[in-house]
Amino acid sequence: MKKPASLDYKSFRHKLDTTSLGFTTTSDLEPLAEFVGQERALEAINFGIGIKSQGYNLYAMGPSGTGKRSLVRLALEVKAIKQKTPNDWCYIHNFSSPDNPLAISLPAGMGSEFQHDIKLFIEEVSLNIISVFESDEYRSQMQEITDNFNGKREEYYKQLIENTPASKVPHLYKELHKKEKALQLKFTLAVIGPLIKKLKIKYLKFSVVIKYLMDVKKDLLEHINDFIKHDEKTSILSFATDSPLLIKYQVNLFVDNGKHQGAPVIFEDNPSYSNLVCRVEHVSVYGTSVTNFTLIRPGSLHRANGGYLVIEARKLKKEEPAWEGLKRALQARSITIEPIEQAESTKSVSLQPMPIPLDVKVIILGDRTTYYSLCNDDPDFTGLFKVAVDFDEQLDRNKKNMLLYARVIGTIARRDVTRPFNAKAVAALIEHSSRIVEDAEKLTTRLRSIEELIIESDYWASVNAKKVVGADEVEQAISSQIHRLDRSQQLYYEDIKRNFILINTSGVAIGQINCLSVIRAGNFTYGHPTRITAKVRMGRGKLIDIQREIKLAGAMHSKAGLIISNFLADRYNPDKFFSLTASLSFEQIYGMMDGDSASIAELCALLSALAKVPLKQYIAVTGSINQYGEAQAVGGVNDKIEGFYDVCKARGLTGTQGVIIPKINVKNLMLRNDIVESGRQKKFFIYTVDTIDDAISILTGMPAGVRKKNGEFPENSINYKVEQRLREYAINYYKKNK
Repeated sequence: MKKPASLDYKSFRHKLDTTSLGFTTTSDLEPLAEFVGQERALEAINFGIGIKSQGYNLYAMGPSGTGKRSLVRLALEVKAIKQKTPNDWCYIHNFSSPDNPLAISLPAGMGSEFQHDIKLFIEEVSLNIISVFESDEYRSQMQEITDNFNGKREEYYKQLIENTPASKVPHLYKELHKKEKALQLKFTLAVIGPLIKKLKIKYLKFSVVIKYLMDVKKDLLEHINDFIKHDEKTSILSFATDSPLLIKYQVNLFVDNGKHQGAPVIFEDNPSYSNLVCRVEHVSVYGTSVTNFTLIRPGSLHRANGGYLVIEARKLKKEEPAWEGLKRALQARSITIEPIEQAESTKSVSLQPMPIPLDVKVIILGDRTTYYSLCNDDPDFTGLFKVAVDFDEQLDRNKKNMLLYARVIGTIARRDVTRPFNAKAVAALIEHSSRIVEDAEKLTTRLRSIEELIIESDYWASVNAKKVVGADEVEQAISSQIHRLDRSQQLYYEDIKRNFILINTSGVAIGQINCLSVIRAGNFTYGHPTRITAKVRMGRGKLIDIQREIKLAGAMHSKAGLIISNFLADRYNPDKFFSLTASLSFEQIYGMMDGDSASIAELCALLSALAKVPLKQYIAVTGSINQYGEAQAVGGVNDKIEGFYDVCKARGLTGTQGVIIPKINVKNLMLRNDIVESGRQKKFFIYTVDTIDDAISILTGMPAGVRKKNGEFPENSINYKVEQRLREYAINYYKKNK
């Protein structure tokens, strides 16, 4: 058997030739305004915000860090600035039905003018009405009415003395009050009339305002005495500017778009019901909670009306009343201000303001899981959010995209005011981008991690007194990020080095193998070498997976065990009784585990135990298999390889150690530079396999064996030894149970 060929060290990491970038530092590059790799998402956004039909709201989905929020903001702001600024909205007192405040729509900026005009009108009334009532003309005419009354009253008493018929006194008082009221109205109208007329001219085009002004005029004429105070000691008149009754003449500028240009773009970061839909505040008066139309506060739906509202699904999902209120508003195309239902004992007097027509485009930012769950569980969702904006997590690593990526790095560096990055630093960032997506042929579009690395690399350049950030600073930033999080990793590797955890990196052993897995600790993942052991004996064809039996294995792991069992039964003595009881155990694993990436290692351990042929303990394995024994791709291959390498390095590299991975996973290799260097020096090896036979041959140094024309495996092969062992089990089991 030929010695198995290992992978060329140049394939350990897909390095970028910096000369292909064509620049010295990022200062030489033009800024990039577009978002790299999100063409599909941008097309969907432009479609969604461009179509006006009902229900075409947007759900932008993808993992955090892909630039959902930034791209949506940019697209909306570009569109919004070209659109008409929406109207202002005001709530005013409804004189015919006070519990139902009226809504008035005015052109942007006119709402604040209207509010100011009404406030100024009341101030002028308060000042002028006192002057009029204290004027000589008013006093003279009022005195004339009084004198006339007194004359008639004296005539009445005179007639009483002379016993002649006389008018009744109550009639005289009624006539007095009527004349005083008429005079008061005349002089009040003289004050109010010109002011109202001036306002009517200004707001002539707005019939709702004209009607409101007439109602104000009528109400003031009827209730002017409610605001006049008379000091009996000094006989001085004053206007009660602090009277709560004056509230009805105020204007609640509900939505003010006067300072905006274009359509509003609102990001609601706290989408509670009161923040999103409405809020009617209350005040306590003599222990009773009361409200009025000036205490109505707008929700973000009102502020975004005529424009765009952006909400995070994660936050909205926690606020069921807000979600239901949002759907009601979108379906009705109007915002009805309704307080959340309260317990009967805590209900307070509230209002039913006039609904406001709604014209808004809502964009929800979230992940794919939430999107699919809403599609399945909420019958209203697909009808209201018809546009899915799917953000890509990666893009092809080709020359065009790498040059765009370099411009992105330069743009971020300028924006964050960092030092320029030289070509080697950019190459290191691009290579790390491929490492993030675990694919040498792809780049990540989750730019948040790249932004953080740019900032941290600039920091290390300052520490190193560099004017330009180089590859060393990028590598230092990456190492620093890992070091801040790798405490649990180092503790595990230390336990291996001290033999608290049994992982052999030399020698051979039957039925024992080193499996490569990964552990996630928060945002940090690391390689987690694990020992798998296998035991076999005669039995009734049962494979005992110890992790599964004690319920410490997930469904995918259990599936892999069933595949292994069926593979063995089908390949060896398929026409005979399968007499085997085997057990598999992941040693010193005490927590839940899942996945099928250990299935090649598990099967190799079983084959070793059956054939009684030892496995090389200095070669670790990762990869899954199907029922035909074909090797399948697995995730986390870089972390897995690096984990075993670190353990081997801690004990001393012998020049024989390495790993086995599925051949398809070569595309995922973006290993650390120290491992690349060890590969170049022939101190660490990576072997690739297509089948289980490839793997067992490498691990044992013996050929796996292919069936000959007579149906038998070659005698000096692993498969022959396994099949012969299983035949012995079958014969002995038959004799025992005959």
